[in-house]
This record gives sequence, C-alpha cells and structure tokens, in this order.
Amino acid sequence: MKKFLHSFEKSLLMAGVASLVVIIVGLIAGWKSAVLFSNGFFWAGAILIIFGVLSVFGGYGLRADFGVVYSQSAGDMNILERTKLWISDTHQSYGVYLMLLLAGVILILISILVANLF
Repeated sequence: MKKFLHSFEKSLLMAGVASLVVIIVGLIAGWKSAVLFSNGFFWAGAILIIFGVLSVFGGYGLRADFGVVYSQSAGDMNILERTKLWISDTHQSYGVYLMLLLAGVILILISILVANLF
C-alpha cells in the first residue's frame, strides 16, 4: 500500500509540474480561451501516456535483445540472479508506465474540467 501511495504522490507531482508548464506556455503564447488551455492539458496528458508506453517498449527491447541476454549470461550471475534482475527491470518499466499513465489521466481530467467549467 505504501508503494502505491508513493507512486500516486509521484503521479500527482508529475501532473502538477506538467500543469505548470501548460499554464506558463499558455500565458506566454497568449491563450485567451478555456478551450486552448483545455487542449494544452489534454496534449500534455497524452504525451505523458505516450512516454509511459515507450518506457515499456524500451524495457521489452532490452529484454528481447540477444546481445544483452548473452552478455548477462557471460558474467558471474547465475540463472536465479539473472531472473531477479529481469523481473526487477520489468517491474521498473511497468511502474514508470503506470505512474505516467496516472499523471496523463489526471491531466486529461483537468482538461475536461477546464472545458466544462470555464
């Protein structure tokens, strides 16, 4: 449960930073309507989700690369240690994906609220 709360806090922080970036870009670009800000929040959320998906694909690319697997087998690690490393790498890439997915969904929800309330 603590891990989930920690990941949720990270997602909120990431969504907050992305929101600040959208607001600053909107103020610099001179956005005057709520629709423009709503679009900015939506695209920021979509970009975060895409980065999360790419992190999973990158982790899969490393696990599926024969050179990486072969180099790990040439070292001092036995099969149990290599399996633990593989599991931790998989867990890390999916953890990043879930964190970015949650931050992206928060930003998309903010975009819906901005479009409907203002």
